[in-house]
Amino acid sequence: MKFSLIFFLSALLLLSCNSGDKKKSTDLVTFPLKGEVVKIDKSKKRISIAHEEIPDYMEAMTMPFKVKDTTYLDAVHVGDSITATLAVSRTESWLEGIVVVGKGEATMMTPEDVMFKKLYGEGKPLPDLEFVNQAKKTFRFGELKGKAVALTFIYTRCPLPDFCIRMSDQFSRVQRTMKKDGTVDGRWHLVTVSFDPNKDTPAVLTKYGEQYNADFRVWDFVTAPVATIQQFAAGFDLYVADGEGGLIDHNLRTALIDKEGRLVKVIKGNEWQADEVVAELKALARK
Repeated sequence: MKFSLIFFLSALLLLSCNSGDKKKSTDLVTFPLKGEVVKIDKSKKRISIAHEEIPDYMEAMTMPFKVKDTTYLDAVHVGDSITATLAVSRTESWLEGIVVVGKGEATMMTPEDVMFKKLYGEGKPLPDLEFVNQAKKTFRFGELKGKAVALTFIYTRCPLPDFCIRMSDQFSRVQRTMKKDGTVDGRWHLVTVSFDPNKDTPAVLTKYGEQYNADFRVWDFVTAPVATIQQFAAGFDLYVADGEGGLIDHNLRTALIDKEGRLVKVIKGNEWQADEVVAELKALARK
């Protein structure tokens, strides 16, 4: 992950140097991608691909990708082998130039195979499951009673700027703003839950948190055995599916919890802004 980010930033710097004073595509790098289609979601303009390794950027995995030109989605079907170009800017990523190179039948597990539908109700307490945090200490949400909590889900190897990286960037902004404000000190907390316990050990979570300037006094990074993660994720309508290379296909969920440990709100996707969560977190902390 760290190597990938260094590579990405270096590529952006090289592009900037070659462009002189003209800002054309200085915030964009592209990579060739090859893989198999495992899901098509036209309503969200996304296609999930079980793709091969992208050298110096991303391991082989199954990932959902944005497609800006939706005509590509009419030309592909689940099971097709494709080639494409992965475009990555500082703020988003998408596929373009999709070409079907082989027709096939879907044989891989899709996200629906592991979708969970028993959802937590707003105003209801979350289950007090046991996790472990970046310091190798047992963590339970019940320990945070008396504090307003924002939580989100990630896995540390996720390389796309508009998925896990965006969740962590936004939480870093929330932390910075809340600490600078100081009016509700001691009455709020952030929790990032990894759904990749086999890879995201406490040591890995510590290094990951440090990349986002996490103050571990107010921001915990936690994980748990797979069964616990599946049980916890189920209530948020979070899907987690095994992909090629042992990596992960997933959607995005962020939640707010009141000082009594009750679920207040679940935010779907990545469109929320840090200031919105700050405002809600401060309001909950003052109640």
